Amino acid sequence: MAKIFVILTKGKDDLNMVNVAANFATSTVKNAGATVNFMFLGRGVENLLKDSNGIKPVADLVSQMKSAGIEVTYCKVSAKGIGLMESQLLEGVEPVMGGVQTAKEVDAGFSVVTF
Repeated sequence: MAKIFVILTKGKDDLNMVNVAANFATSTVKNAGATVNFMFLGRGVENLLKDSNGIKPVADLVSQMKSAGIEVTYCKVSAKGIGLMESQLLEGVEPVMGGVQTAKEVDAGFSVVTF
């Protein structure tokens, strides 16, 4: 069975790509039976802001991914780098160190796909 680690680096100004990445992840689980994990990295973390425009669609996408069994994380180093605090972000998305998480996923046999 395929193991795919999806990394989203597109910011909140590219909500279409956020949708593409999340739908790719969910569809890969549902249609291909793959194991998928997902991480918001770099400007991708902006999409998790509680008070941003379009947050409901992103919250829905995160909920759909989690319902499909996808582990959803964000890079806390990226968040700090763009001046965001955990309290500003959607709840239920696990903070990780992006580089460390990516190394762990690769060591566990995941292929990396970026959006």
